[in-house]
Amino acid sequence: MKNKTPIYLCVIIIMVLGYKITMMDDWASNQNLLFYNGPIITMEAETPSVEAVYVENGIIHSAGNYNDILQSIHPDTKIINLDGKALLPGFVDSHTHPVISTFTHGMVDLSGFTHQTSKELWAHFEKSVSEHEPGEWILCGGFDQVLVPGLEPPHISYLDSIAPQNPVLIASQSLHSYWTNSLGFNASGVDRETPNPSNSSYYERDESGDLTGYIAEQKAFDPLKEAIIQALGKSTLKEKSVAVMDGYAKNGYSTITSMGITTSDKNVIRLYRHLSTGKPTFADQLLTAFRILPKRKPTVRNFVFIRYDSSHLLPASVDNGDDFFKILGIKFWYDGSPYTGSMYMESPYLNTDLTRNKLHIPNNHSGVSLLTQEELESFITKYQDHGWQIAIHSQGDIAIREILESFDKIINDKGIADYRHRLEHCLLLQEESMKLMAGLNIHPSFHINHLYYYGKALKENIIGKERARQLLPIKDADQNSLIYSIHADQPMFPGEPLSLLQTAVNRRTEGGDLIGSNNAISVMMGLKALTINAAWQIKMEKKIGSIKKGKYADFVVLDQSPLTVPISEIRNIKVIQTIINGKTAYIRHPSSQIR
Repeated sequence: MKNKTPIYLCVIIIMVLGYKITMMDDWASNQNLLFYNGPIITMEAETPSVEAVYVENGIIHSAGNYNDILQSIHPDTKIINLDGKALLPGFVDSHTHPVISTFTHGMVDLSGFTHQTSKELWAHFEKSVSEHEPGEWILCGGFDQVLVPGLEPPHISYLDSIAPQNPVLIASQSLHSYWTNSLGFNASGVDRETPNPSNSSYYERDESGDLTGYIAEQKAFDPLKEAIIQALGKSTLKEKSVAVMDGYAKNGYSTITSMGITTSDKNVIRLYRHLSTGKPTFADQLLTAFRILPKRKPTVRNFVFIRYDSSHLLPASVDNGDDFFKILGIKFWYDGSPYTGSMYMESPYLNTDLTRNKLHIPNNHSGVSLLTQEELESFITKYQDHGWQIAIHSQGDIAIREILESFDKIINDKGIADYRHRLEHCLLLQEESMKLMAGLNIHPSFHINHLYYYGKALKENIIGKERARQLLPIKDADQNSLIYSIHADQPMFPGEPLSLLQTAVNRRTEGGDLIGSNNAISVMMGLKALTINAAWQIKMEKKIGSIKKGKYADFVVLDQSPLTVPISEIRNIKVIQTIINGKTAYIRHPSSQIR
């Protein structure tokens, strides 16, 4: 019989290593901190500001008078002089897409934020093609016929001629439409015989039945997405995922709400759980040791809604995860985008050169629903009965009305409970719908920077002046006792909370046009939408979203207070530091660190 001592020794080593790994609490904070000498905005109604905040082991121990707190701190406390900088609760991103952001990270930029003319854009595209190796995917994002004058969508023949050796993907700014070439279709297994997923999500074909390269909505895009993910490889996606999560902290977010994860690969969920969870598994820590998973570091909390067609990713129970990573519920699309003609409205789109010739929206078209009410009601019943929160993409007034009718029917049968279901984006939210939402305990998250980037186009060329005045009615929502949040829908728009705040307060477009001034809100109301309100929507208001004894030490340090700078300068405020659970997740520059 062979000597088994080496085997036993290996087992013992693995067990010891495993024990040490599992005992490593890389999210724990063992440092006591005292912040003082700067505006400290708590978001607590009874004490909206305090002189100092004391943190023990990642938890807020006290917030109040500096001298009083100073008397009770531990001797080893690090005393941090804010030196006039502002301390706020960390921002909560109420609607974002980290997986899509990972996918788009490093894409060739074809956006209207960067390019002023069609000629300039296509020159940049062609130059980028020449810089890729044969066979490599060329991924481009931000294609925008609204912001770039005279921009025409690319035909498959053009893309084939410019990139004969490379599959190409061009994503629209709205992420509701895409274009690819023949090699892109080949790589994803799509051809002229491939059936359309639905009437609203399809592969455009010409009169001969040949593919034009245009892809409408997410279901039709899914095969290309899966092909691209496979081509990029796990190591590239891992690196990009870490960079994307770092980016949220850089913008001052301490928590994100991942809205609508869809993938056939459960390892995607595993990766994001590993990055954020407070209690990494033994197996994942071993994979980290072998560099299969990235090394953990302080990063944003991640609360997740799964897209309805990836419901296999839902765990067995709503009682999953922890205060750092948790799957909350399910996400549906009921309508689409105002820039593709799929926002579902009571009155038709305007008939203008933009809608008719650039966006190709038919005359007298008022959008479409992506689900029937019967389908929606079936979905609501299915997931609500298991305790899941439900979030529904809803832009147009009719879309919102029909969604609420469905909820009203179901909730009247089953009773109103604290589900905290949500409507996402809510461009055209009418007064009667708000009243119904309040009665159903359903609350909105507003895609506020539609005003900033597209307000002028919406007013003059897409929906008209009258409806534009009613866009994104945040103040009306507040007056109807709705607990609302605001978001950027990253990667559609830059995930910059201070930009969202300024737009919510001044209601001005990038060019300075004022739209819907009656729905302008105060800076404090906007800050609530970015902190405590957003925390409430994900049922975390008792643990994050304000500076209060017993809550997590999640903070953002700004170079100026949003309450004191001119409104027109709010988006220029700089994030100096983001602190999560008492640990630094981002610092602007070592020299700028508060001491």
